[in-house]
Amino acid sequence: MSLKDWERDVINRQRNIVFPDTNLNEGRFYRNLASGRAVFSVGQKVSLLLIVAFFLVVYTVDFAGRISLLIAPRSHFPGWEVWPSLISLVWLLFWIFLAAKALLPQPEVRKRRRGYRQSGKS
Repeated sequence: MSLKDWERDVINRQRNIVFPDTNLNEGRFYRNLASGRAVFSVGQKVSLLLIVAFFLVVYTVDFAGRISLLIAPRSHFPGWEVWPSLISLVWLLFWIFLAAKALLPQPEVRKRRRGYRQSGKS
């Protein structure tokens, strides 16, 4: 990226247009997490783990509540009461996936050279 492109990018990120820039920044955030190439400080790693822990606690409480509905002495258990738990589970799995990709990056695969090396002499 040239200096001119970089300056244009910095100016565009500082605009006072809320909605499109917010979407761009959020998309960039999730892409960086999912790419596994982002470098995070210790504080950022701890924050990401706190987000996952939050969703884990919320899902655990929700799951316990659904189990209590199954155990409760009622005449029937409507199936639609399970859907909120499934939505909560999807969010939990999403954040576990992002945290795993961000905190446990895959090692880069080195390309094998084919053929013999050639010296600089002709």
